[in-house]
Amino acid sequence: MQHAYAERYGDYAQWHWWFRGRERILTSVLDRALRARPGCLLAALGCGPAEGLRWLVPVVGAGGRIVGVDREAIHARGGNGSVACVVGAVEALPLARGVFDVVVALDVLEHLDDDASALREATGLLRRNGLLVVTVPASPRLWGGQDVVNQHRRRYTRATLLDTFARAGLPPPAVTYFNTLLWPAIASMRLARRTLGHADAARSDFEDNRPGLANDLLAGVFALERHLIGRVPLPFGVSLLAVTHRNGSP
Repeated sequence: MQHAYAERYGDYAQWHWWFRGRERILTSVLDRALRARPGCLLAALGCGPAEGLRWLVPVVGAGGRIVGVDREAIHARGGNGSVACVVGAVEALPLARGVFDVVVALDVLEHLDDDASALREATGLLRRNGLLVVTVPASPRLWGGQDVVNQHRRRYTRATLLDTFARAGLPPPAVTYFNTLLWPAIASMRLARRTLGHADAARSDFEDNRPGLANDLLAGVFALERHLIGRVPLPFGVSLLAVTHRNGSP
């Protein structure tokens, strides 16, 4: 992502509705998948600011450890206790292979030229039956300033995400769309900007929000999807979620 934006990213992660809602959804997904397994060793790839990993501490449980990897040195600051961060590239991870219980790559693959190679690297970190969780932005039609400022290479469809796993030589994961409830509002905003000729302006959507009641309401609506994912088909959304185990079971 652009350096100036990277410096502000940690602040957004503390209060913005998108981060807060996504954290509650993924906490639910991880808790169900891990079934309260204590003491997990978790790697967060392309993790962003170290303080943005705090929500994972209850997920890994007592005695658990979180190791974040990001290519931006500014994001490696602030790790302590059960959270450590190192500087490194997802395409060539500076971590031991075959030792992690969980690997998460949350909105990472879209930044990379070779997303399939990064998936192989991520899977190589897992011990047998370890859990891989991936999220990516969905729907190429929603391309906009948020993608430009984040230096995204692409947005995905369900088919192209499954194809990425196939190119990586991995079995098909369980894949679902999410950020579905707010999709109409987000799509309308992106369409309006495209109509006005602003689709490629390097400006984050996060700049349109402020802490407060409206932000809290959006976070609450987004977080409601934790009750739907894995139980109700979500045929479209702003994001995609893929979950699988190293042994190939989704």
